[in-house]
Amino acid sequence: MNDHDTFLRRLAAEHDIKDALQQYCRGVDRRDFDLVRGAYHTDAMDYHGPYNGDIDGLIQWMTRRHEGVAQSMHLLGNCIIDWESDTVALVETYCVTYQKLKSGGAASTSDVGLTVGGSGQQTQVRCRYLDRFEKREGAWRIAKRVVAYESLLLEDSPGDAPFSAHMQLATRGKDDPLYALLG
Repeated sequence: MNDHDTFLRRLAAEHDIKDALQQYCRGVDRRDFDLVRGAYHTDAMDYHGPYNGDIDGLIQWMTRRHEGVAQSMHLLGNCIIDWESDTVALVETYCVTYQKLKSGGAASTSDVGLTVGGSGQQTQVRCRYLDRFEKREGAWRIAKRVVAYESLLLEDSPGDAPFSAHMQLATRGKDDPLYALLG
């Protein structure tokens, strides 16, 4: 195999890896936990901090944790891939997560793994996903994830209705405007 073939193979793998990362984020933000599950191999382990364990447990924890999150948006930044082999990649991805906690005591920051703040606040968590991706049966998925936390910003929310009634609002489920676009 020549350098050009290796480059094309790795470019395709990079695309698949980044797609898995983005589908994970969409899944969390829209509470579509099948998308989250699809980013991982079935025997994967996740070390999120407040939860550490297998993927079934991760999905259960996320489902409970996100009951108290009114809005969620993950933004991915730098994504650096170190190739261990043709089937193993070590991936460091920078992430900023914006979340608005439900007000009225519906959520506490301890529910989402924080030791400060309170219900109704907005959070901005800066972290890095440290992933071992493996290609199995033709699919690149996460085999192991460690979330390395960098910093946190807490702020008061502007309330439950800061936007005009004429604006499309994001939701955390299948009623999100995204699904009308997708049909």
